[in-house]
Parts: sequence; structure tokens; C-alpha cells
Amino acid sequence: MYTNPFYLAELQVRNCQVELLINDVTCFDHYKEGGMAVDWPINAYILSSGKQFFTIKANCFENETNISKKASIDLKITLRDAFDFSKPKQIVKQHFHISFEDKETPMYVSGDFFEAEVPYKLEGWKNSFDFSDYIHGENSVKEGLINELKNTYETFHQIIKNRDTQTYNSLNNQRFQEITTSFYLTEEEKKDRQKTILNSSRQDVEKIDFSEYSLNFYGDKSQVVGLKAYNQPPGFVFENDEGMIITELALFHLKKGDNKLSLIR
Repeated sequence: MYTNPFYLAELQVRNCQVELLINDVTCFDHYKEGGMAVDWPINAYILSSGKQFFTIKANCFENETNISKKASIDLKITLRDAFDFSKPKQIVKQHFHISFEDKETPMYVSGDFFEAEVPYKLEGWKNSFDFSDYIHGENSVKEGLINELKNTYETFHQIIKNRDTQTYNSLNNQRFQEITTSFYLTEEEKKDRQKTILNSSRQDVEKIDFSEYSLNFYGDKSQVVGLKAYNQPPGFVFENDEGMIITELALFHLKKGDNKLSLIR
């Protein structure tokens, strides 16, 4: 029915923090108080056709002991064609509702499966190194990852300050190719985007203190790793003189046969 199937997570959140994961990789998060509604594209987290899994993680706000009784989360997975808007939208996963009226908890996790059909196959993190044995084990492995990511943080800081498009595209190549493939960009469109990829970025930014980050693992076998600052999506956080926060989304994996991490989302 759809030449270019495009999947969306239609999410409504009231009075709680929320993180949405697709196939156990963080896709969207919301930490601000109040309500929020978004239609969020999720194709980049669907590596191939078949059964997919979504997870919703809810948390209370910093000044609360438990998630508010007035909080709620509503989710639908929908499908449309990426370019042909004459074709009607289809509901893939019916209304998924979470109410906290009868719950008393600081955090809550729930999820379910849905089916997806896409015309592409992405390598992603499917065959990447499995870090699951090291999450609660060898500190030396985690320390090595943290040090490598700390150095990469500095590299990205210099890239942004110098607007070094060539180095950025080199580090970003696999992630860029996979995400733009999932969004059905042509090869010409990909080349044009790479030329201007840093044009709108602020150069007058500084790093935040590295102590504000924690190391997080994602994927069904913890093949994906990233740094996460408090109330920020996983990636590298920069701040300018006006206090504006800018986050370079960044998740990494270790490809088999490689000895260093590379960007994957």
C-alpha cells in the first residue's frame, strides 16, 4: 500500500517525564513539566521488517516523590507514506494508555510489540559487540569506554567550534547513511545535506562538566552505548554564553573487528 512506509510514534504526555525506546534504543524523551504531544518518526530504529518492540519509561519530576496521580501517557504507532499524502494513515498499534490515577510509584515501565514492513535493511547494531557481560562486571571495560567517549566529546567540541564539516562527516558516515536511507533520501539529497550539515550550528559553545554524565547501554544485548546528562537525551551537551543548551545526539557501538567505538545513532 505504501511505497515509502514511514512509521510514527504519536505520543501524548501529561505531568510526568517520559522516555520512549524502540527496539530497546532510546528514541525520544521529554523532561519538562506540563503536557506535550508529538508525532515522532521512528524508522531509523526499525532496522528491518518484522516484529518490533517499544518501551515507555515514566518518571516523576525532581520535586516529587511519586509520579503525579494526574499523569498519563498515550501512545499510538501509525504508518503513512513518506511522500504520498493522498494515501490514508494507518494505525499499526492501537491506543496504548497508561494512567497513574491508581498507581503510587516514582517510575514505571511498560511496552509491547508491533509489526513493521520496510523496504530497506540496516546493519545498525545487530552484529555489534555485546557489552552486557560488562555492565555489572569489569570496571576496566567501563572506564575504557568512558575515557574513549570523553575524548570523543572533545573531538565534537572542536568540530563544532571550527565548523569542521569534513571531520564531522567522516565520524558520522554510518549513522548518516542509515538514517537518511530510512527517510528515503536520494543519493543526491544525501550529498547536498552533507555539504551543509553544520551550517546552522552555534560555534560559541562550551562543554559541560564531564562529571554530569553517566554511561548508559541500550539494545537487546547492550550493543549500543552513550553518555547521558541529567534531563538530556543521550549525547554530548554544549552550552553557550546565554545559557542555551545544545545537545549533539550520539549513540555508539563497537563493530566486530574494530577497536574503537563508532557513531550509530
